[in-house]
Amino acid sequence: MTKTENRLIPLLLTATVNPRGMQGANFTNEQRTAMYVEALRFYVERVSLIWSGVKDKGPMVVFAENSGSISVVRQNVDSPYIEWVDVSGPEYDQSRGKGYNETILIRKAIMQSAVIREAGWFFKVTGRLRVLNVESLINEVLQAGPDVQFRADCKDHSVYEWLHLPINGHVGECRYWFATVDFFNQVMCKYQDRMCDYPAEGIDGKTVSPYLAEDAMLAVCRETRGMDGCRDRFRCQARISGRGGHDLGRGMSFFYSTDNDSVALRFKCALRQCLRWIMPFWRC
Repeated sequence: MTKTENRLIPLLLTATVNPRGMQGANFTNEQRTAMYVEALRFYVERVSLIWSGVKDKGPMVVFAENSGSISVVRQNVDSPYIEWVDVSGPEYDQSRGKGYNETILIRKAIMQSAVIREAGWFFKVTGRLRVLNVESLINEVLQAGPDVQFRADCKDHSVYEWLHLPINGHVGECRYWFATVDFFNQVMCKYQDRMCDYPAEGIDGKTVSPYLAEDAMLAVCRETRGMDGCRDRFRCQARISGRGGHDLGRGMSFFYSTDNDSVALRFKCALRQCLRWIMPFWRC
């Protein structure tokens, strides 16, 4: 947590150790466990840097797991800085995919977490990943002042269409974002029922296209663009380490690599940071 006016921003890590065969969920349970353990250890080691100036540090990282496997991770990480929140329950629906179920996870986590409840806001990170410069992103939120409600990233441009490239230039970033509890409940949660990662049959018998978490995040970014306390572009480019869980590719590894530590993605990260400095208005 970072401190501003006696308030703290908890870091919420979302986790599903056992996706129970959900379509599109990559990696074995053992691999996923190892990723969560590695990420937790990373954030615990960086507590003094991320949350500098906070005395008597208590739990600052909220680890929320929804598949009844939180003990598998907990037995490998021992730290007073972690609040363990088991949000397992029967309401999860593997047939709807990642976005729908993660929204339920977050909603339950902010209700059960004493740390988030006290703070009134949180910074969400996909629990398998390490955001190497997370302290810069959190500090950027704090610099926005006490009235900040929402900070996220998105791509929202037509360059790829102009170049006739088969790449989506309109997508929200769901791996990391910041929101107040009220903003999440009032603005973000309303998209939950639309989310489904797979094509489905509509009421009229026609096939309904998937509506991903990334689509919902883009909708939130567009809906709140220009509103006080909301911003859909960080000035700082996030640097992420770890394996991505998507299965995109299309033979274009530069654009769709799942290895966030690859040379291609590190180059893209550096390029995007330059573009944020030069053209902060362009959501690329």
